[in-house]
Amino acid sequence: MLSSRNMLSSISLRHMRVFVAVADHGTFTAAAEVLGLTPSGLTATIRQFEDVAGTPLFDRTTRQVTLSATGARFLPTARRLISEFEEALGDLDALSKGIGGTIRIAAAPSVLTRILPGVISRFVDEHPDARLRLDELNAGEVHEAVARNEADFGIAGEWHALPDIAFSPLFSDRFGVLCRPTHAFARRSAIAWSELADQAFVGLGPESGTRAMMAAQGSFAGDAGGAVGAAYAGVDPAEVAASPAVKRAAALGLPEAQMALRRANASERAIERVAKAALAKRAEDAKNGGRAADGSGSTMIDPIAQLRPIVETSNTITLAAMVAEGVGITVLPELAARVADLAAPGKLAFVPLCEPVRKRPIGIITRQSRSLSPIARIFLVMVIEQAPKMDLPAAIEWG
Repeated sequence: MLSSRNMLSSISLRHMRVFVAVADHGTFTAAAEVLGLTPSGLTATIRQFEDVAGTPLFDRTTRQVTLSATGARFLPTARRLISEFEEALGDLDALSKGIGGTIRIAAAPSVLTRILPGVISRFVDEHPDARLRLDELNAGEVHEAVARNEADFGIAGEWHALPDIAFSPLFSDRFGVLCRPTHAFARRSAIAWSELADQAFVGLGPESGTRAMMAAQGSFAGDAGGAVGAAYAGVDPAEVAASPAVKRAAALGLPEAQMALRRANASERAIERVAKAALAKRAEDAKNGGRAADGSGSTMIDPIAQLRPIVETSNTITLAAMVAEGVGITVLPELAARVADLAAPGKLAFVPLCEPVRKRPIGIITRQSRSLSPIARIFLVMVIEQAPKMDLPAAIEWG
């Protein structure tokens, strides 16, 4: 006797097409005509599908055919499977002819807004048969999308290490303050991090790659990194990782819970790395009489650790709106700040931060065990060649 799994494997794309056609046209006769089948042949196909599935997909009356509850739930999946199969065949045909295919790119918002449009404009002129899918994600999500093969490659900041994922630096941009033009900071040429301590501050949430980089770069905090982790986590990642409710939800397959668990575990590892680096520096500074090894100062609390957002958001545009309305100032890399300025033109000012100067590295994220398709490789090479020639903030450093 065949197992249920073996029986389900007998379902083919033909069954899916027939099922969707009947659902769309409401009668077996109309669906058969559209598909070029005989009514009896189409009926036999649906009956076979239902026998294998073990449940009716349609409720039949003398006048019409309607989807059963099971059929209604399965219909979106059937449509998706057909669409993906047809797209894959189109890609295969295009690739075999060397003329196109679909490229899936996951990237940070500032990259999608300020860098890729110019590259894409030239690319589609030269490769009109290619198709591009762009997904706007934060740094952690970009890395995970590439790891899960949901994107051919990504462009975003560094994140926690994932198996099989490579990060190749593309450029870096400096951090600075984003404020209203009427703010006292707007008249300055540079601002020290320590000057932010008494300011009303709004910021990106802990899932943001920008915020994670700020915290990680503050690894010389005098409390061995603990204040950095606490200030930037919002909640203790250990509590999330250990939460029975989150673990049960993740075990049941709830995507949001699985994502929360991965991020919490990643945050724990990041904080551990920060703490280890801070302890090593603290020990080195102790050998130098309490001064930093480079002679620049003592092991004082990092000013980043003192920033306590009164509002957090996961969206840069929302953050810009908060600043434009005077809720507070924020800290962003320069390219992200320029994107935010597009949402509130004339209402924002960017001033670089110094003492110390800190930068956000952006790079190409790929899977080491998977080669890019020819068309994806062409596009990526074009990004690397064309991006440095664009009209972007002068402080960006390439390579």
